[in-house]
Amino acid sequence: MSAHVKSRVYGGTGTTTSADLDRFGEVAKALESAALAAERIDGHWQSLPIQLRHRRSAAPFCPKLGGTAASGSVMADGSCVVGGTGGAHVSLDYAAVTSHANARAAEAAKLSSTLQDLSDRIIRAYSLYSNAEHAAARIVGEMLQLGALTEPGYAAGIFAALAGASVLKGSLEEGRFNPIYAVTDSWWAQEGLLAALGTGITNGTGGKAKLHGAVSTNEVNEAAGKISEYLAPLNNAAFGDRLMVTRIRPLHGIGETRTIADSLTNVHDMRLNKVDYGSIAIQRYLRDDGTTAWMVTVPGTDGHFDSPFSWQTNVELMSSDAEQRKAADSARMVDEAMSRAGIGPDDPVAIVGHSQGGIVAATMAADFSDKYNIQHIVTAGSPVANHPIGPNTWVTSIEVNDELVSNLDGAQNPMSPTWLTVRGMSQPLGVERGTAVENTGDGKSITHDMNYMKATWRDAEKLGSTALQGHERHFREVIGGELKETTYWRGRISK
Repeated sequence: MSAHVKSRVYGGTGTTTSADLDRFGEVAKALESAALAAERIDGHWQSLPIQLRHRRSAAPFCPKLGGTAASGSVMADGSCVVGGTGGAHVSLDYAAVTSHANARAAEAAKLSSTLQDLSDRIIRAYSLYSNAEHAAARIVGEMLQLGALTEPGYAAGIFAALAGASVLKGSLEEGRFNPIYAVTDSWWAQEGLLAALGTGITNGTGGKAKLHGAVSTNEVNEAAGKISEYLAPLNNAAFGDRLMVTRIRPLHGIGETRTIADSLTNVHDMRLNKVDYGSIAIQRYLRDDGTTAWMVTVPGTDGHFDSPFSWQTNVELMSSDAEQRKAADSARMVDEAMSRAGIGPDDPVAIVGHSQGGIVAATMAADFSDKYNIQHIVTAGSPVANHPIGPNTWVTSIEVNDELVSNLDGAQNPMSPTWLTVRGMSQPLGVERGTAVENTGDGKSITHDMNYMKATWRDAEKLGSTALQGHERHFREVIGGELKETTYWRGRISK
């Protein structure tokens, strides 16, 4: 039995969709298919007069076709007697047939336009729904934050009780103890409560703090910045801050990147092929116009203290201070590797990252824009809502609702033409709705895994979202070309 996810799409260029309205989605897709069929019929009717003219020009000579009866007699019924031999045929009324074909073509074109318009209207309704849902989630988060700041003790007690009840309920359903339900079933409250925690760390719980929390979305990032003031020096003292980056040649690497789905597969394959320990991949593409484009693949936290991608590095990357983010070991490592790979300031770059790798991608786009031309980033399970990414960089974020990690920023991702969020809704065990998640068992597991991210994207691709298609098209344009080389780089931290 596999786990399943259903996806929702927010933001992006054009229209957006929400998978909650399944019936509307099916109708919209059916209408679009019918519109295409009507368009093809229109083309057939338009081609008929051309075919008739060709056949007419190729037909044997007939006085009726030629407009004269010099070589034969035209009868009252339209038949033609050729050469007085008694042979007769009836000529087609080409003018009437052509007029009929043109009329039917116009009707088919009008029908196609009407069907496409109906499909577009339904998809725009999706957009309104997803916008409203996005706003409602922000309101719920702000209310939870206010409640937690007003009565932090009660809020903590209620949350603990709900988490305990979730574990009990889920464990009974599975027939075995599974504490993961404490995380997965509390997803709806995580952003608001984390925002309250961030506000409490930086501003306390007074009236001024509540006002700040109501108008701000980066409370967690501000708290991360404050924590980093103490954590970073301690980390450097314990493990060092000397970075060494070397090129490596792993036995098994990654494949070519053409689509966003490919990028997700590759960041996953780096972990499966054990090339993720402090390492990234950089691919060089030669585009048709002679320019060079680059694809950078960044895995997530590997948990080793001598790796740039250690657990504690996440805190610096989440800081609201750009200098702290840039000083994070993983950001420094990716910068060094990109520079040594030969990426120029004008070369178009796309970056994909899972978890911490996605936060690094957002940091590179936000804080290294004066050094690199980062045109598109793909983040998977990464809390990047508050990173100040400029409008010249397109952001495609993939998240799962109950994975916790992407909720650690305490805020909803921005909705803009260049920022698209695909959020997978993890389905209850045994419910085969949506897209199956590979390599999942019969119990609830951590949904931060890349298998969930890939399934979320696959399910979103089925929705027919023009916003998603626009991001896919932009991603392809950034790195479109012939793959020339894939290099691998590993960083090590020491004293």
